[in-house]
Amino acid sequence: VEPAEGVEGRGDGGVDRRLVADVDGGGNRPRQFGRDLARAVAAEAGETGRLPIETLQLALDVPLDGQPLGDAAQGLVASLRDRLGDAIRGASAFREGHVYDFFTDSAESSYSRPPGPTHVFAGFAANGKPMWETFPNVCLARKEPRVDRLWAEPPEVIAIVQRGDELSTELLPEFGRGSLAYAVLGQVALGLLPRNLDPQRPDGDRVALTLQIVETTQGTERHRLRFNALGLMPIDIAFAAADGDARSPAEAFRQILRAARQRVDALGKRVAQAGRRGEKLDRDELVRQILSRLRADVNRVWKVRSYRTQHAASRHQSGERPTGVALADARSAGDGRLLRDTHRETIIVLGPKSRAHVFTAAGRHVTSLQLAPGEAERKTDKGRWRPLDRAIADDFRRAVDSSGE
Repeated sequence: VEPAEGVEGRGDGGVDRRLVADVDGGGNRPRQFGRDLARAVAAEAGETGRLPIETLQLALDVPLDGQPLGDAAQGLVASLRDRLGDAIRGASAFREGHVYDFFTDSAESSYSRPPGPTHVFAGFAANGKPMWETFPNVCLARKEPRVDRLWAEPPEVIAIVQRGDELSTELLPEFGRGSLAYAVLGQVALGLLPRNLDPQRPDGDRVALTLQIVETTQGTERHRLRFNALGLMPIDIAFAAADGDARSPAEAFRQILRAARQRVDALGKRVAQAGRRGEKLDRDELVRQILSRLRADVNRVWKVRSYRTQHAASRHQSGERPTGVALADARSAGDGRLLRDTHRETIIVLGPKSRAHVFTAAGRHVTSLQLAPGEAERKTDKGRWRPLDRAIADDFRRAVDSSGE
């Protein structure tokens, strides 16, 4: 516990000398008193081990008119309790893939993670609990003009930027508003992405992501900015990138998030340096710039992928050669080569040379795929693709035969 800034002896006589002797000469009574008091307050809060901070700066108001020191002592204890509580909270407030729950003082409560694959962080409730909402509903509430494109074929990806104050509007001061321990400075919410990050061969439910810049504080000066991804963990994104090639959307997305994380780390160091030098820095504006660039990068990657997919679908529908191959494969496929996609309710035709074609039940060709070795077996084993019922298969063949394509 350090003496408050500006509190130092200015006299010429014995008071200065006695204080210096106490602090530097071995008595060290003010510091020892502060340490003992800090440990007592920490023990009261259930923290009996090593404290997560090294120093705290506290101001002590000492009445000089003969009034009792009780009020000053109580004020010191209350201030220490608040500051130490923030420091302890800040040491454990951040966990990758979670949001801090002020109501339970935990980053691992049942409210700290998205409750479903399409949920994004929607801010804090008045009592400090994290709130979650499905990404389509967030878009509807914000009157996002492209919201209908979330259900297009192929679906589009939407990314929106939200400021930190927008996410803490309802949060009350006694439950975390203005907290020194943890704050969400802003985020990009985006969706809906295929879980495997492959729009050409989507596998699994579509998901939404929340990409945040978070500030945590331990003590008076140990501020740290962190990048946090909610919805898909970094390891999930890395595995998806590893499954594709160097030009895959998953790899491009991984690199975008890596660059954003590096920018956040660099900003954190810049903020810390400015604080030490007493320089003014518009941190919130710099956070906004990082998030805006992140949104632009996300849109660039996924819009390119969407265009390529749409172009391929248009080419197929125009009667160019891939559609002809798909129809020929569909007409010659036996019962064991006709499958139902249980997620999209489409029909999968397995052709020769690892080809696969996606059709509607009415026989309209949607797209064609080149399957990786063993991919059809994996999707069948997982129940994603199931054998087509005989009656539905017969109807499908009639629809394909009557197609004018």
